[in-house]
Amino acid sequence: MILKLRSGYGAWLRSAYFSGLKLPFILRGVEEDSAPSEFESALKAFFRLGSAERQQAGRYVFRLYRNFVETVGEDEFDFTIPSASAVWDFVTPTEIHVFRRHRRDQSVYVEILAECRWEVEHGLVLIYRSGSTLSRVSEQDGHLTTSDAFDFSEEKDTIIYEG
Repeated sequence: MILKLRSGYGAWLRSAYFSGLKLPFILRGVEEDSAPSEFESALKAFFRLGSAERQQAGRYVFRLYRNFVETVGEDEFDFTIPSASAVWDFVTPTEIHVFRRHRRDQSVYVEILAECRWEVEHGLVLIYRSGSTLSRVSEQDGHLTTSDAFDFSEEKDTIIYEG
């Protein structure tokens, strides 16, 4: 097993996704789960992600930044992020949670929590279904999917909500 799987267990681990940055990984609900091996599978899948997947996610993070700037106005910031490739310079990952969604697909999700310079109050979250499929990029609001956040049907789920 990658980790001794226990609920609330936090281990400081490095992943290629953030170029070896050491972050706390916190497992939630694994001890009482009926299929704890799915947590291990999700972690293994996540640890296979690297800079290419981060670059793909960066396009969504940049769109989220642009949507926020268009809403509040560019003059509110003392910086400008010129491109998706530069967006990660303005994001600081803080921790990673792994837990099961308790409705609809009931998959195990890997949730990356981060601070970001443009949305200081709510931060940023990137979520990977089963550890490998980018399923959501948004402010931190406690929801694993856009369909959960806005009570959409699964067919209307999107990685980023653009109103």
